Amino acid sequence: MKHKRATLTALAAAAVLTTAGAAWYTTLDTPAGTGPSATAHGLCLPATETDADKAGYARTIALVTVEKTVEYREGSSDPGGVLISRVKVDQTLKGTPAETLTIGQSVLPVAGGGYAKTKPAYLPLEAGHQYVVGTVPDTDYGDGWVRFVTSADTDTTAAVQRWTTAVAQQAAPHPNPACTDTTTTNTTP
Repeated sequence: MKHKRATLTALAAAAVLTTAGAAWYTTLDTPAGTGPSATAHGLCLPATETDADKAGYARTIALVTVEKTVEYREGSSDPGGVLISRVKVDQTLKGTPAETLTIGQSVLPVAGGGYAKTKPAYLPLEAGHQYVVGTVPDTDYGDGWVRFVTSADTDTTAAVQRWTTAVAQQAAPHPNPACTDTTTTNTTP
């Protein structure tokens, strides 16, 4: 029984490593030989493709001004690390944040200083700039973890309107619809 579970765990780990963009884990509904067919469930990360998806996942959404970088924490084995910033809440769009927040976000340092800006919906926070941020609670980084960031420097009114609309249309967190991989077999493992 333990050997079967270890094998299944190893296979599940291999699936995680070979499947880009999805988080997987495998569970068995019934122990081997004790009931009906086993069903393996692959669970993907929540869908966050649209603004409404992102708004539904974030606990807090606010227009903020970055006061300062508090610290940078180097990652353990992956490249990059965590940028922790202190921000002043200029306008609350969802939730009840404090007037100032300390929040963490994943970043990738680049040669010559600064951080990679490869994802428009996840810009690194820079002191003195204004952004709309969506966060989820995470005490490891102070008041939360950044789920999305969009610039509000050039058109604050448009940025606030975009996310006010997203909050009004927010979708509850749900699996990515592309993840339709639940499989039922007629044999037990």
